[in-house]
Amino acid sequence: MIVCHPLKFIFLKTKKVGGTSFEIALSSFCDSQSIITPITQADEQSRQELGYCDPRNFDHPKWPDGSKSNGTFFNHMTARQAKALIPADIWDTYTKITIVRDPYDAMISRYFWEGGAKTGLDFGTFVSAYRCFLTENNEIAPLGGPAGMDHYLRYDHLQEDIDALGIDDLWQRFSALSAKSNLRPSQGSSVQDLYGQHPMAIDVVARECEPEITRFNYARPISIAASRGPTLVGQPDFIFTISAGRTGTYWLSKLLAQNLDRTALHEPLSIDDFGTQMPAIRTLRGFNDHGMDRVVRDFWDRKFDSLKAPYAETNHTLAKCGLVEALANSDLANRTTLIVLRRDLAKQCVSYIMRNDFTNITLDWQWYLNPKYRNLIVNPVAFQNLGQIGTALWYCCEMETRQAYYLQKYAGQLSFVEARLEQIATPEGAATLLQALGHTGPVTLPPRSNANTAAAPPELLTEVRRLLDQLPFDPHKIAAKYLAAGRDLARPPMTRAA
Repeated sequence: MIVCHPLKFIFLKTKKVGGTSFEIALSSFCDSQSIITPITQADEQSRQELGYCDPRNFDHPKWPDGSKSNGTFFNHMTARQAKALIPADIWDTYTKITIVRDPYDAMISRYFWEGGAKTGLDFGTFVSAYRCFLTENNEIAPLGGPAGMDHYLRYDHLQEDIDALGIDDLWQRFSALSAKSNLRPSQGSSVQDLYGQHPMAIDVVARECEPEITRFNYARPISIAASRGPTLVGQPDFIFTISAGRTGTYWLSKLLAQNLDRTALHEPLSIDDFGTQMPAIRTLRGFNDHGMDRVVRDFWDRKFDSLKAPYAETNHTLAKCGLVEALANSDLANRTTLIVLRRDLAKQCVSYIMRNDFTNITLDWQWYLNPKYRNLIVNPVAFQNLGQIGTALWYCCEMETRQAYYLQKYAGQLSFVEARLEQIATPEGAATLLQALGHTGPVTLPPRSNANTAAAPPELLTEVRRLLDQLPFDPHKIAAKYLAAGRDLARPPMTRAA
């Protein structure tokens, strides 16, 4: 933290933004009365070797007018704390500056600063467990109000924003420094790498950092992962989805039909389709209680035999009754891509609740899953006391974990593309998805469709988010544990899910 009297600057130092290097550079413009708080011993040595001003006047400082503050300035103190110690005429007339950084990227930097894998946590679990780190910088330097800053220097546009301050040589002195660098590995640590592996972390960051994401227009990471498994040349002959439903599957069918020049169905719903093109209740219940039995295998034999390429179907029921298992053992395996489609879990859950989807068991049997099935990955016991909300929450978690299970179990055998509704509903996200499916032309977005007619009460969404935040839920870890125990969705367990 610095109060530089010659420049009439007040610098509030946020975290994981290159603030130490900027602080060292700025100290070169300070005088004997300026306030400079101490930094680490190694960084102080660098500052001393450059001949810049060292820490001074941070404890009960005396101001140019002769007044004195009864307090101590310190590294990373908040603007509110600083404002309480700085005379009003200085706070009001000096230029207050800080550095802001894309929180998606900053959280990666914080992860490796804290030790990365040495913490014993993968990145997704770290983000969920230490989401408090995401709000620290907004507390240090608020985006508005009495303690707001005059200038927010953007980490990804530092030269432009520092030059705009009009201080000769400040950028040159800053850019020559690299305090606290080289902690982040050069490989496997990009936004796309880590959020692609841990897409749930995207929602955590988006929720916690909504003010700065909106203010500075930070882009949500596109978590459409590169296809895994066989490399398909051009567009795949067949496209299916692994999804929970209420995740945009109807809209996705329109997107594929308009851009890939193929038949793209949502759900075949004629009377004659059930049991032939559309799973019947017996098919869905049979798979989740008995695995890949004769009824389920016969259904897939009939369906696959009837398909003509190029074909796409976004029907979310298929992956709940053996689609992936059947594909892996069919002639279609090397001609098919599976879209693993996700949506913000809280909004997805609220959509089920608003439609009363889990109040009639026949809906579970035909469209979703039932917590009483024999073969489950996520134990439903912890959800049972929450009524319809609990069942909806369990179903969301079960399906997200099944997606992780299939990605792990069939990696190298089948081609997967991971996507989120919130991203593919944008022109950039849709283009990225379609490119992963072999499309190279212009992109047309269909209008929004199949949305709930009644708006969800904000308090319901808030409550569902609170419940989700309390869950120790990591779908990738749960799926890995399930597989390590020798469990298989194609084969019922000897006992219920543990």
